[in-house]
Amino acid sequence: MGVSYVFLMAAPMLAMLTVLHRHRRGQAHSPYPGWVLLAASMALWTLGMLGSLIQDVVLDLNVLAPAGIMLVYTLYGVPITYAIATVGTDASTWVQRGIDAFLALALGLLYFALIQALNALNVVGNDVSPPLIAHLFDLENAYLAITALIRFFASDSRSQREFFGVLVIYAVSYALVAFYYNHHVAMDVAPRTGSLYDLVVDVPFMLLAVSSLAPPLKGMSKSSLVPARFVRTASPQLLALSVLVVAIFLMQHRFVLGAAGVVATLLGSGLRGVLGEVRRAQIEAQLRDDQERLVELAHIDVLTGVANRRAFEEAYARMYAAAIRNRRGISLLMIDVDRFKQYNDRYGHPAGDRCLQSVAGVLQDLEKRRSDVLARYGGEEFVLLMPDTMRAGALLVAQCLCDAVRQLGIEHADSPSGQVTVSIGGASLDATNGTTGRELIEAADRALYIAKEAGRDRVEWA
Repeated sequence: MGVSYVFLMAAPMLAMLTVLHRHRRGQAHSPYPGWVLLAASMALWTLGMLGSLIQDVVLDLNVLAPAGIMLVYTLYGVPITYAIATVGTDASTWVQRGIDAFLALALGLLYFALIQALNALNVVGNDVSPPLIAHLFDLENAYLAITALIRFFASDSRSQREFFGVLVIYAVSYALVAFYYNHHVAMDVAPRTGSLYDLVVDVPFMLLAVSSLAPPLKGMSKSSLVPARFVRTASPQLLALSVLVVAIFLMQHRFVLGAAGVVATLLGSGLRGVLGEVRRAQIEAQLRDDQERLVELAHIDVLTGVANRRAFEEAYARMYAAAIRNRRGISLLMIDVDRFKQYNDRYGHPAGDRCLQSVAGVLQDLEKRRSDVLARYGGEEFVLLMPDTMRAGALLVAQCLCDAVRQLGIEHADSPSGQVTVSIGGASLDATNGTTGRELIEAADRALYIAKEAGRDRVEWA
């Protein structure tokens, strides 16, 4: 008998060690918490078998199912249940994970209480009914095997399919071996531990050890995202439902304990749902902020920090339409840095970038109204769009811009003035004279050309 117990404990211990080795091997790439949970189940099973060894060999007690050992064998399924419910599911907070762990533990404890309650109704002399115990453990093993299969077929990543594939091999083989051993061996051919039939119990653990050490399969196909997402979302809810069902059955025999299980399940799942909604709202808010930031970045010139041409064209379309609709004026300045190519050739492109940044900074400082739009139109050219502004006001602004850039005092040896200057061409729209949108831009461009032909560092108006 003692030799049988050595093998019965060695196999799950070997499985535990190989599973932990698989976890450590995966840490270098993508650590997966399911392996640790599976190892915890192996440790509990070994602990249960150690209790049986002490009872049968050390203490020589002839008790079929002592409560302590039954509790350990029942709790053996808790880590696996928790892994099936949470590993690879949609990300959640630590509080939600804690609730899931509580529900998994509650499922094990309530199921143990249900076994004990049903045993009390099926006492034969001083012993419990062996078929009842076997059927109740069959139910637990079938639950683990079926839920593991569901998670395997709904896996949509390689790490998930590897873990749940190994778990399915173990859970299915364990359910079949346990059914055979509990119903045929333990209740018929070899009721006492110590026969060769005991080696059958080692089969699932050896399969787990071998499959854990096997190299990952290449080219594992992915399942459809629709059922995968559904299963990932529903797995924690299935755990809560399982606890609720066991608690309701338990109420028929131990009402207070069963009712406490129902209340705890409803409160736990309700709190988890609230936390999930809060987290979902936070994620949605973050996504909106990110989208707004992306839109903003898409309209900003990276070098100068002012609006880019795309932003200008969108603003121009809006402001031009508003000017026509409200019969208001609008002015446009086209600003060009004089002899910028020569500046780049002499001082280098990094200095040219700094020059454009300085010019853009001055232009921004003089952009007093929030409604005005300053943008980099391309290369060394900027535009300033001023709604509700006619020629007199726009001319004054343009002259101030020329003076401000000149006062920067940026050295430019190829400029007649010896410093960086700008040329500005302006045009205004009178909503009553039928000027079109393109005509305003073309007029400002013509005025800029005239300013450059006339010697630069000046303002010309169309």
